[in-house]
Amino acid sequence: MSESPFTVERIWTGAPVSDGVAHAVVHVLKDHFDEPDEDSITPDMVAGEMARLHAALDVTRQEIEELQRVMDGEQGSAESEIFETHLLILQDATILKQTEKKVREQHVCVDWAYYKLMCKHMNALRGLDDAYLRERFLDVKDVTQRVMRHLRGELLQHPMFDEPVIVVAHDLTPSDTVQLDRSKVLGFAVETGSAVSHAAIIARSLAIPAVVKLHGICDELHSGDTVLLDGEGGLLILNPSPETLARYRSREELAERREDVFQLERHKPARTLCGRTICVGVNAEFVEEAEIVQDSGAEEVGLFRTEFLHMENPNATEDELAEAYSRVVRSLAPKRVVFRTLDLGGDKVDERLAVEPEPNPFLGWRGIRLSLGLRDLFKRQLRALLRAAVHGRAGIMFPMVSGVHEVLEAKAILNECADELTAEGVDVPDEIEVGAMIEIPSAALSADLIAAEVDFLSLGTNDLIQYTIAVDRLNDRVAGLYQPTHPAVLRLIGMSVKAAHGAGIRIGMCGEMASDLTLTPLMIGLGLNELSVASTQVARVKHAVRRLSVVECEELAALASKQNSPAEILSLSRAVAERRYPELFE
Repeated sequence: MSESPFTVERIWTGAPVSDGVAHAVVHVLKDHFDEPDEDSITPDMVAGEMARLHAALDVTRQEIEELQRVMDGEQGSAESEIFETHLLILQDATILKQTEKKVREQHVCVDWAYYKLMCKHMNALRGLDDAYLRERFLDVKDVTQRVMRHLRGELLQHPMFDEPVIVVAHDLTPSDTVQLDRSKVLGFAVETGSAVSHAAIIARSLAIPAVVKLHGICDELHSGDTVLLDGEGGLLILNPSPETLARYRSREELAERREDVFQLERHKPARTLCGRTICVGVNAEFVEEAEIVQDSGAEEVGLFRTEFLHMENPNATEDELAEAYSRVVRSLAPKRVVFRTLDLGGDKVDERLAVEPEPNPFLGWRGIRLSLGLRDLFKRQLRALLRAAVHGRAGIMFPMVSGVHEVLEAKAILNECADELTAEGVDVPDEIEVGAMIEIPSAALSADLIAAEVDFLSLGTNDLIQYTIAVDRLNDRVAGLYQPTHPAVLRLIGMSVKAAHGAGIRIGMCGEMASDLTLTPLMIGLGLNELSVASTQVARVKHAVRRLSVVECEELAALASKQNSPAEILSLSRAVAERRYPELFE
């Protein structure tokens, strides 16, 4: 008997961005809803079509009600009002009657009829002058998207998975991530993206495999398909054969034995051959990562991204924020936790805070600009962070500063918050470390001015590279120009390091460059004191540091400064890395 086409193994090749192997069913998370085909039906199919719509509406109602319970359920909260609006749209009897009329009279499938009717409503709302009514367009779109997904038989947009899944998406936004039941997600397979895209960073943070640039998979795969995801080889395999599974099991066992060698000493300090200690920390964003951080061997959390907690509960009170931050500090004590204040904007959009769409959000209202513009929101977060800081070692870091004036303004608000809490009889730390991120060229060029006002600097290289070279790191057309070893980028890093050392403060790196083992010799040679990396890379980076000497690294940096080719600089650094710790590249 010939093999069914539905069980034939099929392979897609993409770009590997987070190591590991996962074998599970697929959950397709689409960022849009395709226009359904205008399929004809016979008169006797009308009842069945309407039954399908009623079933989709019913499960959508359950989904929205579940979201209502999950978010916070406070009476009168913004979430409650939003979800009540969604339920009213969903249960609109007029829409239901018009859909049934179109299906019955035109003999078309209910998917097309409902979609066309809802698009008509969306278009009418989008063209209105009244801002409030224009915003209802988003509500109608959200409801329509949910119903269409259920008509197609896909899983919930806010899935509470019954079994482990591999999430397949065109792109994985921060908003998508916070809605996922991350305890059941075994891997990410994404159509777009790069090694520094959101999906890649989150996958490495959660220590799960991820592959990007798997073009067309959202149209080819369906929720419930069985796949194997190879995060090291960059492969997605549909219907893996028993032979394929056996081969991967053997390979995984070998990789685990090799990794055990690096893991044995993960809790020991990272000292170079000449005795200099490099603090190797970890990047995190979710409270539930505490166990992963503790087990990784990281000496601190060099970057805790607070915007993900915000997106999980945008209307969290100061008390709720203080409790969440305190859980992080207490669970990781005595390690230091550096909290980055909200870095919303760019690809981390909170629709409730956006006054109107921005033509270029990465050059718009984001990071510290947004916090300074929304003073009440900023103060709520700073007060919560100060309250959490009494439970252990905590630092506060301001993102996306363009110059020292923003640092001074943010510090003034922080001091105001501390004074208010003290006056209210609330305990706050006598001192708390305050830092600034260097991720805009203007900040690097004025790093000496900033360094004089803070306790530490941290290089956010993902954005620093993007802004320095004017390259969208997620745009395939220019992705080749995104070069961490571009001479201009290295000069800005060098200037920042010099400024920090001149001010007698520490400087680290929390961008993806810090996790790149081929660049570890160059980063040490440039004078960095700290490297904050993905949890899966901590043991490996520590192993690399122990095999290097500062003198050799400084000679490499000096030689690199004389080169004009990013590829040549990368080659020089890779040569040192492969010579000193070849076992990490096997």
